[in-house]
Amino acid sequence: DKLNPEESLPNVDITKYGKTTKSEFSLDSKYDVEYKMNLGTAMKDNSMVYTINNRTYPNTEPLNVKEGDLVKVTLKNTSKSADHPMHLHGHFFQVLSKNGKTIEGSPLMKDTLNVKPGEEYVVAFKADNPGNWMFHCHDLHHASAGMVTEVKYKNFKPSFTPAPNANNKPE
Repeated sequence: DKLNPEESLPNVDITKYGKTTKSEFSLDSKYDVEYKMNLGTAMKDNSMVYTINNRTYPNTEPLNVKEGDLVKVTLKNTSKSADHPMHLHGHFFQVLSKNGKTIEGSPLMKDTLNVKPGEEYVVAFKADNPGNWMFHCHDLHHASAGMVTEVKYKNFKPSFTPAPNANNKPE
């Protein structure tokens, strides 16, 4: 898979990179919300759609949280050939494991994680930024074809009013 066979650069394994240090999350922490996200594909009306738990947005189940909740999400790519770079707005998450193996290096904090076919990651975050936030595939073709959900905070009310001519209405 090398682009330049003359190069002899070492591979970097992000699951073992850096020194192990104490972090806020672990696989055996107590979580207030646990959510499984199976990332897949399906045919609908002769078109490929990209699904979360066999549903497309806006019919995907949101992650309903309260401020302060500790949230654990399992991301599993059940697609046969498509990568899904999953992106969470408004938060950073810690990657806890890849394919059942605990991350060994320093805490791995991300807001986007590429999940290749057959891979499974467990990630965690603290619900500390109230709002309604998208959690979607960052391959925007996949997002526009359904692979979108939301993190929705209980009792969140937007504190702004869009200009009436903006043609953009919040929930």
